[in-house]
Amino acid sequence: MKISKIEIKDFHQFKDFTLDLTYPKGHEKEGQPLNKVCFIGQSGTGKTTLLELIPFYLYGYYSNLLNKSSNSIFMNKIEISILFGENHKNTTKLFVNTNENIITNSLISDTILDKIFSEYLFWINDKASKLIYFPANLNFDLESSEISNTLENKVIIDFSKEKVSTIWNIILEKIQAYQEQELKIRQDISKIVEKSSSDLNIIQEAVKKLEDWKKKEFNPVKDVADNCLDALLAKYKLRVKTEFDFNTKDDIGFIKIEDYNGNEIPHGLWSTGTKQVILSALPLYLLKPKHTVILFDEPERSLYPDLQRTIVDYYTSLTTDCQFFYSTHSPIIASSFEPWEIVELKFNDKGKIYREVYYEGENHVDNYKWNPKFMRWDDILQRVFDLENDGSPARKDKLDELATLNVKYRKLTKKGEENTPDAIELIKRIETLSKALSKWD
Repeated sequence: MKISKIEIKDFHQFKDFTLDLTYPKGHEKEGQPLNKVCFIGQSGTGKTTLLELIPFYLYGYYSNLLNKSSNSIFMNKIEISILFGENHKNTTKLFVNTNENIITNSLISDTILDKIFSEYLFWINDKASKLIYFPANLNFDLESSEISNTLENKVIIDFSKEKVSTIWNIILEKIQAYQEQELKIRQDISKIVEKSSSDLNIIQEAVKKLEDWKKKEFNPVKDVADNCLDALLAKYKLRVKTEFDFNTKDDIGFIKIEDYNGNEIPHGLWSTGTKQVILSALPLYLLKPKHTVILFDEPERSLYPDLQRTIVDYYTSLTTDCQFFYSTHSPIIASSFEPWEIVELKFNDKGKIYREVYYEGENHVDNYKWNPKFMRWDDILQRVFDLENDGSPARKDKLDELATLNVKYRKLTKKGEENTPDAIELIKRIETLSKALSKWD
Protein backbone atom coordinates (compact mmCIF):
# COMPACT_ATOMS: atom_id res chain seq x y z
CA MET A 1 0.00 0.00 0.00
CA LYS A 2 1.23 3.47 -0.92
CA ILE A 3 -0.34 6.91 -0.77
CA SER A 4 -1.00 8.44 -4.19
CA LYS A 5 -2.90 11.60 -3.23
CA ILE A 6 -3.72 13.77 -0.22
CA GLU A 7 -6.70 16.10 -0.33
CA ILE A 8 -7.45 18.50 2.52
CA LYS A 9 -10.70 20.42 2.28
CA ASP A 10 -10.26 22.73 5.26
CA PHE A 11 -7.82 22.20 8.12
CA HIS A 12 -5.79 24.93 9.79
CA GLN A 13 -3.71 26.63 7.06
CA PHE A 14 -4.84 24.12 4.40
CA LYS A 15 -7.88 25.03 2.24
CA ASP A 16 -8.91 23.02 -0.85
CA PHE A 17 -5.39 21.62 -0.86
CA THR A 18 -4.46 18.66 -3.09
CA LEU A 19 -1.19 16.80 -3.44
CA ASP A 20 -0.65 14.45 -6.38
CA LEU A 21 1.97 11.99 -5.14
CA THR A 22 2.43 9.96 -8.32
CA TYR A 23 5.20 9.82 -10.92
CA PRO A 24 4.70 12.31 -13.79
CA LYS A 25 4.04 11.49 -17.41
CA GLY A 26 7.03 10.22 -19.32
CA HIS A 27 8.38 8.38 -16.28
CA GLU A 28 8.68 4.59 -16.41
CA LYS A 29 6.45 4.47 -13.31
CA GLU A 30 3.98 7.04 -14.66
CA GLY A 31 0.87 7.26 -12.49
CA GLN A 32 2.21 5.02 -9.70
CA PRO A 33 2.71 6.41 -6.17
CA LEU A 34 6.08 7.98 -5.45
CA ASN A 35 8.49 5.83 -3.46
CA LYS A 36 9.73 8.85 -1.53
CA VAL A 37 8.48 12.39 -0.92
CA CYS A 38 10.29 15.41 0.49
CA PHE A 39 8.33 18.22 2.17
CA ILE A 40 10.12 21.58 2.28
CA GLY A 41 8.94 25.08 3.11
CA GLN A 42 9.06 27.87 5.66
CA SER A 43 8.31 27.07 9.29
CA GLY A 44 4.56 27.02 9.76
CA THR A 45 3.72 25.79 6.26
CA GLY A 46 2.53 22.44 7.61
CA LYS A 47 5.35 20.00 6.85
CA THR A 48 5.10 18.20 10.19
CA THR A 49 1.31 18.52 10.08
CA LEU A 50 1.23 16.50 6.85
CA LEU A 51 3.49 13.85 8.39
CA GLU A 52 1.21 13.48 11.40
CA LEU A 53 -2.02 13.50 9.41
CA ILE A 54 -0.91 10.38 7.53
CA PRO A 55 -1.01 7.95 10.51
CA PHE A 56 -4.16 9.63 11.77
CA TYR A 57 -6.10 9.07 8.56
CA LEU A 58 -4.67 5.67 7.77
CA TYR A 59 -5.16 4.19 11.21
CA GLY A 60 -7.05 6.72 13.33
CA TYR A 61 -3.81 7.08 15.28
CA TYR A 62 -3.53 10.08 17.58
CA SER A 63 -0.10 11.66 17.32
CA ASN A 64 1.32 14.54 19.33
CA LEU A 65 -0.34 16.99 16.93
CA LEU A 66 -3.72 15.23 16.84
CA ASN A 67 -4.84 14.09 20.26
CA LYS A 68 -8.20 12.93 21.50
CA SER A 69 -8.95 16.32 23.01
CA SER A 70 -8.64 17.99 19.59
CA ASN A 71 -11.73 19.47 17.97
CA SER A 72 -13.22 16.67 15.85
CA ILE A 73 -14.82 19.02 13.31
CA PHE A 74 -12.03 18.44 10.82
CA MET A 75 -12.11 14.63 10.93
CA ASN A 76 -14.15 14.21 7.75
CA LYS A 77 -12.41 16.97 5.80
CA ILE A 78 -9.26 15.13 4.82
CA GLU A 79 -9.07 12.46 2.17
CA ILE A 80 -6.13 10.19 1.39
CA SER A 81 -6.01 8.12 -1.77
CA ILE A 82 -4.48 4.73 -1.07
CA LEU A 83 -3.07 2.14 -3.39
CA PHE A 84 -3.88 -1.46 -2.49
CA GLY A 85 -1.94 -4.57 -3.38
CA GLU A 86 1.61 -5.26 -4.47
CA ASN A 87 0.81 -4.91 -8.18
CA HIS A 88 -0.06 -1.23 -7.79
CA LYS A 89 -3.10 -1.45 -10.04
CA ASN A 90 -6.15 -0.45 -8.03
CA THR A 91 -6.46 2.94 -6.38
CA THR A 92 -9.36 3.69 -4.06
CA LYS A 93 -10.19 6.86 -2.16
CA LEU A 94 -10.98 6.19 1.49
CA PHE A 95 -12.67 8.42 4.05
CA VAL A 96 -11.64 7.34 7.53
CA ASN A 97 -14.19 8.19 10.22
CA THR A 98 -12.20 7.74 13.41
CA ASN A 99 -15.16 8.53 15.68
CA GLU A 100 -16.93 5.32 14.61
CA ASN A 101 -13.73 3.45 13.76
CA ILE A 102 -15.03 2.51 10.31
CA ILE A 103 -14.13 3.29 6.71
CA THR A 104 -16.81 4.96 4.61
CA ASN A 105 -16.90 5.98 0.99
CA SER A 106 -19.99 7.49 -0.60
CA LEU A 107 -18.67 6.95 -4.11
CA ILE A 108 -18.76 3.14 -4.14
CA SER A 109 -21.28 0.41 -3.37
CA ASP A 110 -21.50 -1.40 -0.06
CA THR A 111 -20.40 -4.66 -1.70
CA ILE A 112 -17.22 -3.13 -3.06
CA LEU A 113 -16.73 -1.29 0.21
CA ASP A 114 -16.90 -4.58 2.14
CA LYS A 115 -14.19 -6.02 -0.10
CA ILE A 116 -12.00 -2.95 0.34
CA PHE A 117 -12.61 -2.93 4.07
CA SER A 118 -11.57 -6.58 4.34
CA GLU A 119 -8.49 -5.94 2.25
CA TYR A 120 -7.68 -2.90 4.35
CA LEU A 121 -7.93 -4.88 7.56
CA PHE A 122 -5.84 -7.66 6.01
CA TRP A 123 -3.20 -5.09 5.14
CA ILE A 124 -3.02 -3.49 8.57
CA ASN A 125 -2.85 -6.90 10.23
CA ASP A 126 -0.07 -8.06 7.95
CA LYS A 127 3.08 -8.19 10.09
CA ALA A 128 5.13 -6.86 7.16
CA SER A 129 2.91 -3.77 6.83
CA LYS A 130 3.52 -0.96 9.29
CA LEU A 131 3.89 2.75 9.70
CA ILE A 132 7.07 4.03 11.34
CA TYR A 133 7.48 7.62 12.51
CA PHE A 134 10.83 9.24 13.36
CA PRO A 135 10.23 12.70 14.91
CA ALA A 136 12.73 15.54 14.81
CA ASN A 137 13.37 15.15 18.55
CA LEU A 138 14.37 11.49 18.76
CA ASN A 139 14.90 10.26 22.31
CA PHE A 140 18.64 9.56 22.41
CA ASP A 141 18.67 8.09 25.93
CA LEU A 142 20.63 4.84 25.75
CA GLU A 143 20.56 4.08 29.45
CA SER A 144 18.27 1.57 31.17
CA SER A 145 16.24 0.55 28.14
CA GLU A 146 13.48 -1.76 29.23
CA ILE A 147 13.45 -5.22 27.71
CA SER A 148 10.51 -5.36 25.35
CA ASN A 149 9.77 -7.40 22.26
CA THR A 150 6.47 -5.69 21.43
CA LEU A 151 7.70 -3.12 18.92
CA GLU A 152 8.08 -5.53 16.03
CA ASN A 153 4.44 -6.59 16.44
CA LYS A 154 3.00 -3.08 16.41
CA VAL A 155 1.34 -1.63 13.32
CA ILE A 156 2.24 1.94 14.34
CA ILE A 157 5.76 2.48 15.65
CA ASP A 158 5.92 6.08 16.84
CA PHE A 159 9.32 7.09 18.14
CA SER A 160 7.94 10.35 19.46
CA LYS A 161 6.36 8.18 22.16
CA GLU A 162 8.61 5.13 22.16
CA LYS A 163 12.28 5.18 23.16
CA VAL A 164 14.06 4.37 19.93
CA SER A 165 16.81 2.59 21.88
CA THR A 166 14.32 -0.14 22.84
CA ILE A 167 14.62 -1.40 19.27
CA TRP A 168 17.89 -3.00 20.37
CA ASN A 169 15.87 -5.53 22.31
CA ILE A 170 14.72 -7.14 19.08
CA ILE A 171 18.15 -8.75 18.75
CA LEU A 172 19.08 -8.64 22.43
CA GLU A 173 18.33 -12.30 22.98
CA LYS A 174 20.29 -13.34 19.88
CA ILE A 175 23.28 -11.24 20.94
CA GLN A 176 23.11 -12.60 24.46
CA ALA A 177 22.81 -16.21 23.27
CA TYR A 178 25.75 -15.81 20.89
CA GLN A 179 28.02 -14.11 23.40
CA GLU A 180 27.12 -16.45 26.26
CA GLN A 181 27.93 -19.43 24.06
CA GLU A 182 31.25 -17.85 23.04
CA LEU A 183 32.03 -17.15 26.68
CA LYS A 184 31.30 -20.78 27.60
CA ILE A 185 33.63 -22.09 24.84
CA ARG A 186 36.38 -19.71 25.97
CA GLN A 187 35.96 -20.89 29.57
CA ASP A 188 36.20 -24.50 28.40
CA ILE A 189 39.45 -23.63 26.60
CA SER A 190 40.83 -22.04 29.78
CA LYS A 191 40.02 -25.16 31.78
CA ILE A 192 41.68 -27.38 29.17
CA VAL A 193 44.81 -25.18 29.23
CA GLU A 194 44.93 -25.45 33.03
CA LYS A 195 44.62 -29.24 32.96
CA SER A 196 46.69 -29.98 29.85
CA SER A 197 49.18 -27.13 29.66
CA SER A 198 51.87 -29.45 28.33
CA ASP A 199 49.72 -31.11 25.64
CA LEU A 200 49.76 -28.70 22.69
CA ASN A 201 47.53 -30.88 20.51
CA ILE A 202 44.66 -30.82 23.02
CA ILE A 203 44.95 -27.04 23.37
CA GLN A 204 45.00 -26.55 19.57
CA GLU A 205 41.94 -28.78 19.21
CA ALA A 206 40.05 -26.68 21.77
CA VAL A 207 41.00 -23.44 20.01
CA LYS A 208 39.93 -24.90 16.65
CA LYS A 209 36.55 -25.70 18.16
CA LEU A 210 36.06 -21.99 18.88
CA GLU A 211 37.21 -21.01 15.38
CA ASP A 212 34.87 -23.54 13.72
CA TRP A 213 31.97 -22.38 15.89
CA LYS A 214 32.56 -18.75 14.86
CA LYS A 215 32.57 -19.70 11.18
CA LYS A 216 29.26 -21.55 11.22
CA GLU A 217 27.35 -19.59 13.88
CA PHE A 218 25.41 -16.45 12.92
CA ASN A 219 26.99 -13.45 14.69
CA PRO A 220 24.29 -10.78 15.15
CA VAL A 221 26.76 -8.08 16.17
CA LYS A 222 28.97 -8.62 13.13
CA ASP A 223 25.89 -8.69 10.93
CA VAL A 224 24.82 -5.29 12.28
CA ALA A 225 28.35 -4.00 11.65
CA ASP A 226 28.64 -5.31 8.09
CA ASN A 227 25.09 -4.71 6.88
CA CYS A 228 24.02 -1.63 8.78
CA LEU A 229 26.22 0.59 10.91
CA ASP A 230 29.86 0.45 9.81
CA ALA A 231 29.23 2.17 6.47
CA LEU A 232 27.72 5.14 8.32
CA LEU A 233 30.04 5.15 11.34
CA ALA A 234 33.02 5.32 8.98
CA LYS A 235 32.17 9.01 8.52
CA TYR A 236 33.10 9.45 12.19
CA LYS A 237 36.14 7.15 11.94
CA LEU A 238 34.29 4.64 14.13
CA ARG A 239 33.01 1.08 13.77
CA VAL A 240 31.00 -1.53 15.66
CA LYS A 241 33.10 -3.50 18.10
CA THR A 242 32.74 -7.10 16.96
CA GLU A 243 35.33 -8.75 19.23
CA PHE A 244 33.73 -9.81 22.49
CA ASP A 245 35.50 -8.70 25.68
CA PHE A 246 33.81 -9.89 28.86
CA ASN A 247 34.50 -7.84 31.98
CA THR A 248 31.07 -7.51 33.57
CA LYS A 249 27.58 -8.83 32.84
CA ASP A 250 26.79 -5.45 31.21
CA ASP A 251 29.16 -6.40 28.39
CA ILE A 252 26.72 -9.06 27.19
CA GLY A 253 23.89 -8.25 24.81
CA PHE A 254 24.70 -4.72 23.65
CA ILE A 255 26.21 -3.02 20.64
CA LYS A 256 29.48 -1.25 21.33
CA ILE A 257 31.42 1.26 19.27
CA GLU A 258 35.19 1.68 18.92
CA ASP A 259 37.61 3.90 17.02
CA TYR A 260 39.98 2.56 14.39
CA ASN A 261 42.65 2.00 17.06
CA GLY A 262 40.38 -0.34 18.97
CA ASN A 263 39.52 2.11 21.75
CA GLU A 264 35.97 1.55 22.95
CA ILE A 265 33.72 4.65 23.03
CA PRO A 266 31.35 4.45 26.02
CA HIS A 267 27.67 5.21 25.33
CA GLY A 268 27.90 8.35 27.42
CA LEU A 269 30.58 9.78 25.13
CA TRP A 270 28.80 9.14 21.84
CA SER A 271 28.23 12.36 19.91
CA THR A 272 24.68 13.41 19.10
CA GLY A 273 25.40 12.69 15.43
CA THR A 274 26.60 9.17 16.23
CA LYS A 275 23.45 8.49 18.24
CA GLN A 276 21.29 9.91 15.44
CA VAL A 277 22.89 7.59 12.88
CA ILE A 278 22.65 4.48 15.04
CA LEU A 279 19.18 5.06 16.44
CA SER A 280 17.60 5.89 13.08
CA ALA A 281 19.29 3.15 11.03
CA LEU A 282 18.92 0.27 13.49
CA PRO A 283 15.10 0.19 13.53
CA LEU A 284 14.98 -0.07 9.74
CA TYR A 285 17.67 -2.74 9.68
CA LEU A 286 16.19 -4.81 12.50
CA LEU A 287 12.51 -4.49 11.58
CA LYS A 288 13.23 -5.02 7.87
CA PRO A 289 10.08 -3.07 6.89
CA LYS A 290 8.19 -4.14 3.79
CA HIS A 291 5.27 -2.27 2.15
CA THR A 292 5.57 0.24 4.99
CA VAL A 293 4.98 3.99 5.20
CA ILE A 294 8.01 5.57 6.89
CA LEU A 295 7.97 9.17 8.13
CA PHE A 296 11.09 11.20 8.94
CA ASP A 297 10.88 14.71 10.41
CA GLU A 298 14.12 16.69 9.93
CA PRO A 299 16.46 13.72 9.27
CA GLU A 300 19.36 16.18 8.98
CA ARG A 301 19.41 16.84 12.73
CA SER A 302 22.99 16.61 14.09
CA LEU A 303 24.30 15.13 10.83
CA TYR A 304 27.32 16.66 9.07
CA PRO A 305 26.69 17.56 5.40
CA ASP A 306 28.71 14.64 3.99
CA LEU A 307 26.45 12.19 5.83
CA GLN A 308 23.30 14.08 4.82
CA ARG A 309 24.25 13.44 1.18
CA THR A 310 23.94 9.67 1.60
CA ILE A 311 21.42 9.13 4.39
CA VAL A 312 18.20 9.10 2.29
CA ASP A 313 19.47 6.45 -0.13
CA TYR A 314 20.86 4.49 2.79
CA TYR A 315 17.51 4.37 4.60
CA THR A 316 15.90 3.15 1.37
CA SER A 317 18.48 0.36 1.05
CA LEU A 318 17.39 -1.07 4.42
CA THR A 319 13.77 -1.56 3.34
CA THR A 320 11.66 -3.36 0.73
CA ASP A 321 9.07 -1.53 -1.38
CA CYS A 322 8.38 1.12 1.25
CA GLN A 323 7.16 4.68 0.86
CA PHE A 324 9.15 7.40 2.63
CA PHE A 325 7.97 10.86 3.61
CA TYR A 326 10.59 13.39 4.72
CA SER A 327 10.21 16.88 6.14
CA THR A 328 13.42 18.91 5.95
CA HIS A 329 15.07 22.33 5.96
CA SER A 330 18.26 20.96 4.42
CA PRO A 331 19.17 21.63 0.76
CA ILE A 332 21.54 18.66 0.98
CA ILE A 333 18.71 16.30 1.95
CA ALA A 334 16.59 17.83 -0.84
CA SER A 335 19.34 17.06 -3.36
CA SER A 336 18.60 13.34 -2.89
CA PHE A 337 15.19 13.77 -4.57
CA GLU A 338 13.92 14.16 -8.09
CA PRO A 339 12.00 17.43 -8.66
CA TRP A 340 8.63 15.61 -8.79
CA GLU A 341 9.40 14.08 -5.38
CA ILE A 342 9.77 17.49 -3.71
CA VAL A 343 6.69 19.16 -2.26
CA GLU A 344 7.51 22.81 -1.60
CA LEU A 345 4.86 24.42 0.59
CA LYS A 346 4.21 28.17 0.45
CA PHE A 347 1.73 30.70 1.82
CA ASN A 348 -0.54 32.51 -0.64
CA ASP A 349 -1.79 36.08 -0.14
CA LYS A 350 -4.58 34.81 2.13
CA GLY A 351 -2.22 32.84 4.38
CA LYS A 352 -3.28 29.44 2.99
CA ILE A 353 -0.88 26.78 1.75
CA TYR A 354 -0.21 25.84 -1.86
CA ARG A 355 2.37 23.66 -3.58
CA GLU A 356 5.00 25.40 -5.71
CA VAL A 357 5.33 23.38 -8.93
CA TYR A 358 8.67 23.02 -10.70
CA TYR A 359 7.32 22.27 -14.17
CA GLU A 360 5.78 24.38 -16.91
CA GLY A 361 2.68 23.26 -18.77
CA GLU A 362 1.95 19.54 -18.52
CA ASN A 363 3.31 17.54 -15.58
CA HIS A 364 5.86 15.67 -17.69
CA VAL A 365 9.40 14.65 -16.76
CA ASP A 366 10.76 16.80 -19.62
CA ASN A 367 8.96 19.94 -18.46
CA TYR A 368 10.72 20.42 -15.12
CA LYS A 369 12.77 23.60 -14.82
CA TRP A 370 15.49 22.16 -12.61
CA ASN A 371 16.61 19.00 -10.85
CA PRO A 372 18.13 19.31 -7.33
CA LYS A 373 20.32 16.26 -7.99
CA PHE A 374 22.20 18.19 -10.68
CA MET A 375 22.43 21.57 -8.95
CA ARG A 376 25.12 23.32 -6.92
CA TRP A 377 24.31 23.82 -3.25
CA ASP A 378 24.01 27.60 -3.69
CA ASP A 379 21.66 27.05 -6.65
CA ILE A 380 19.43 24.79 -4.54
CA LEU A 381 19.35 27.39 -1.78
CA GLN A 382 18.38 30.17 -4.19
CA ARG A 383 16.08 28.34 -6.63
CA VAL A 384 14.48 25.65 -4.47
CA PHE A 385 14.68 27.18 -0.97
CA ASP A 386 14.08 30.74 -2.23
CA LEU A 387 17.08 32.31 -0.52
CA GLU A 388 17.27 35.73 -2.19
CA ASN A 389 20.97 36.47 -1.65
CA ASP A 390 24.03 34.34 -2.29
CA GLY A 391 25.59 35.27 1.04
CA SER A 392 25.33 37.30 4.23
CA PRO A 393 25.14 41.14 4.37
CA ALA A 394 28.82 41.13 5.35
CA ARG A 395 29.66 39.28 2.11
CA LYS A 396 27.69 41.85 0.09
CA ASP A 397 29.63 44.71 1.74
CA LYS A 398 32.94 43.02 0.91
CA LEU A 399 31.85 42.38 -2.70
CA ASP A 400 31.08 46.10 -3.03
CA GLU A 401 34.50 46.88 -1.59
CA LEU A 402 36.15 44.48 -4.04
CA ALA A 403 34.34 46.10 -6.96
CA THR A 404 35.54 49.55 -5.83
CA LEU A 405 39.16 48.36 -5.57
CA ASN A 406 38.99 46.88 -9.09
CA VAL A 407 37.69 50.17 -10.50
CA LYS A 408 40.55 52.08 -8.84
CA TYR A 409 43.12 49.66 -10.20
CA ARG A 410 41.74 49.83 -13.76
CA LYS A 411 41.97 53.62 -13.65
CA LEU A 412 45.64 53.39 -12.68
CA THR A 413 46.40 50.88 -15.46
CA LYS A 414 44.80 53.20 -18.02
CA LYS A 415 47.24 55.87 -16.89
CA GLY A 416 50.17 53.44 -17.18
CA GLU A 417 50.66 53.48 -13.43
CA GLU A 418 50.15 49.74 -12.76
CA ASN A 419 53.66 49.46 -11.23
CA THR A 420 53.33 52.35 -8.82
CA PRO A 421 53.24 51.74 -5.04
CA ASP A 422 49.51 52.63 -4.97
CA ALA A 423 48.73 50.10 -7.72
CA ILE A 424 50.82 47.36 -6.05
CA GLU A 425 49.03 47.99 -2.74
CA LEU A 426 45.67 47.78 -4.51
CA ILE A 427 46.61 44.44 -6.06
CA LYS A 428 47.56 43.05 -2.65
CA ARG A 429 44.24 44.14 -1.18
CA ILE A 430 42.34 42.73 -4.19
CA GLU A 431 44.13 39.36 -3.89
CA THR A 432 43.49 39.09 -0.15
CA LEU A 433 39.84 40.06 -0.41
CA SER A 434 39.24 37.85 -3.48
CA LYS A 435 40.63 34.78 -1.72
CA ALA A 436 38.45 35.48 1.32
CA LEU A 437 35.42 35.71 -0.99
CA SER A 438 36.41 32.58 -2.95
CA LYS A 439 36.65 34.65 -6.12
CA TRP A 440 40.39 34.38 -6.77
CA ASP A 441 41.71 31.64 -9.09
